[in-house]
Amino acid sequence: MSTMTVVSHHHPLVLRMEAELLPLFQAALPSLAQASPQVLASVFAFSTGSQGAFLEYRFGISCLLDAVPDHQPDELALLVTVSGLDGDASVAAEVRWGPPSGHCEAQAALAEASMPALHAALPALLAALRQALERGRPADEARPA
Repeated sequence: MSTMTVVSHHHPLVLRMEAELLPLFQAALPSLAQASPQVLASVFAFSTGSQGAFLEYRFGISCLLDAVPDHQPDELALLVTVSGLDGDASVAAEVRWGPPSGHCEAQAALAEASMPALHAALPALLAALRQALERGRPADEARPA
């Protein structure tokens, strides 16, 4: 028998992101499904680090594409990463393809780890996510016209 321990973080920035980002990302799922019905999109949140010292928190939307060739990635994600929670917290946000590509479609340069800065960047990131899903492959692998 195994026991799983769920540990939560009480950093104010993480709590605020959980409260604001997860519902916002959840609300974006229907429009993503409408634009790309072949995609299975879900919202995620997880931490990295040990039980006593969380190093990062990640929030986002994961999009799994159906029936892609073996040489192309089958996942695209909008990823918001909060790190440095033991000191000066920082926030990074990007839209990135999974392996084997790892291609970054868009990223937001956030000068400060603040929710207003992140909220200002999200519309462009959501648009980049939608455009990449409609294309169905990383921009660096787009077919020539």
